[in-house]
Amino acid sequence: MTASTPLLSLKGITKVFPGVRALENVQLDLWPGKVTALIGENGAGKSTLVKVMTGIYQPEEGEILYKAIPIQLPTPESAHKVGITAIHQETVLFDELSVTENIFVGQYIYKGLLKKLDWPAMHQKARDILTRLEVQIDPRATLKTLSIAQRHMVAIARALSFEAQVVILDEPTAALSQHEILEFYQIVERLKQEGKAILFISHKFDEIFELADHYTILRDGVWIGSGAMQDIT
Repeated sequence: MTASTPLLSLKGITKVFPGVRALENVQLDLWPGKVTALIGENGAGKSTLVKVMTGIYQPEEGEILYKAIPIQLPTPESAHKVGITAIHQETVLFDELSVTENIFVGQYIYKGLLKKLDWPAMHQKARDILTRLEVQIDPRATLKTLSIAQRHMVAIARALSFEAQVVILDEPTAALSQHEILEFYQIVERLKQEGKAILFISHKFDEIFELADHYTILRDGVWIGSGAMQDIT
């Protein structure tokens, strides 16, 4: 795969529900180390497209390519294994669990013949991931003690814990203060530096112009066009 090859491509994606064509011939490319903004009004098909990308919905037509190789995403687990993750406003986190437990839920690290939970290893790995993001959060802290912005960071850390390569950020700043939004911008920049392909969904055009390298526009489920942000005048 060369720098000019998308990490993930969706080609001719069509999704039909009874009486409704929710997506029609949608095209989308995501490049490593780049942010692509998915732009469209409510009802444009953005959420449906994300559900196709994460294995929740299967398209009637079209193909998905990962590193230029056609793949199938019949389940959310299959998308997870490929390295595709979505972080929503409603991403499930557990208030009564620690930061470490939230990062590793469903993928705990065990040790010994008795398969005991290896808490020191998990706390250290959680600390390492948070350090990569340059986030000052105690892995042993209970999630309910964290701010909304810090919870977002924990969700991103969880994505990094299983080495996600495609990160979908769906309206991630909706509940953040201006200061927290600036911190979030720094996190996105670090994800880019790690070579992650990022899909950014926001209705805030100032954020799109701040973060995005490329854009794709949907209208009523139809692909309108894609391009480089630098070409927008």
